Amino acid sequence: MAAIFQYPAINAKLKALSSKMLKEKDFQNLIELNSVQEAFNYLYDNTYYKEYLEDISGQEIHRRQLELNLKKSLVLSEDFLKKYLSSDLEKFIEHYFKKFEIEDLKIILRTILMENEEDYLSDNLIYIDRNKKIDFNNLIQASSYQEIQEVLKELHYAEILDEFAEQYQQNKNLFQIEMTLDFHYFSHLNDLAGGFSKKDKKYFDEIIGTQIDLLNIQWIYRIKRYYNLSSGEILNYIIPFHFKVSREELRKLSQVNNPDDLFKQISYAPYQELLENAVKDANNIFERFFLNYIFKKLQQIKSESFFTISNILAYLYLREYELRDIITVIEGIRYSLPDERIKNFLIRREV
Repeated sequence: MAAIFQYPAINAKLKALSSKMLKEKDFQNLIELNSVQEAFNYLYDNTYYKEYLEDISGQEIHRRQLELNLKKSLVLSEDFLKKYLSSDLEKFIEHYFKKFEIEDLKIILRTILMENEEDYLSDNLIYIDRNKKIDFNNLIQASSYQEIQEVLKELHYAEILDEFAEQYQQNKNLFQIEMTLDFHYFSHLNDLAGGFSKKDKKYFDEIIGTQIDLLNIQWIYRIKRYYNLSSGEILNYIIPFHFKVSREELRKLSQVNNPDDLFKQISYAPYQELLENAVKDANNIFERFFLNYIFKKLQQIKSESFFTISNILAYLYLREYELRDIITVIEGIRYSLPDERIKNFLIRREV
């Protein structure tokens, strides 16, 4: 694709949208508030989130409803983005947003099969009801693994559920199903990026490749810490994309006995330091180290080239991280956490 003709209109729009994103002062102001209602008032009166909160304005605000409206604001970005893109990029962006459908499916599986908290579904699903191939009402009313399989039988998710059906009945564990869903998501995303220009592919690798590297490392750590899988089984679930971590390094990581020693097998110094610090973190906020690393990388590269996909990906990820930080603050307020404690959970907070 000719990159210079792909991006001017969308990048001009994204530049305008990015200028409206919350500043550090906004987060400080939010953290100092005393109630969820005050947080709603601040977001409604002072930020671009007002348009996404109109339908709950003027009523008593509950945390889950506020968070749901905020989350849905993110997936609405898909609709306006696709208006500006050629067909090949549109397919890529369409699949990018499938990650929210997958997260919804994970929530449905956990809630129906393990937690049985019906209200949680209505308060947390943000994307899956957009898929016209899914009977949404039947899906959320399912009461067993088999019923979920039946609702999804015409979709590619069915193959994954079928593959693990017997295993799930034996161990009632969803971890490998969730990993396989992510495996297929990123594999297809990488396939779609195969037709990118050289410059676009460079930025795809830089952004998505970094995320995949860190996910693979994180997954291996979690498997070593909490599950009993062989090296071969671990490698079967690793996303088949290598940016700074080679296949051989992943193989060595899969063979380490003590998860706290994983960082010693990583040759790329930034990842090695990152994992070592994450393992030692007294607050036990492991994932935040990885997200903060990606957050800083996005800020670094988002303006390197105006005519590349980096601007689209950086905007989408930074919007997502902004949203996650807002929700973290709201939950901190809800549970009356000290200001400094809330800050320790923020993705944007330096680790």
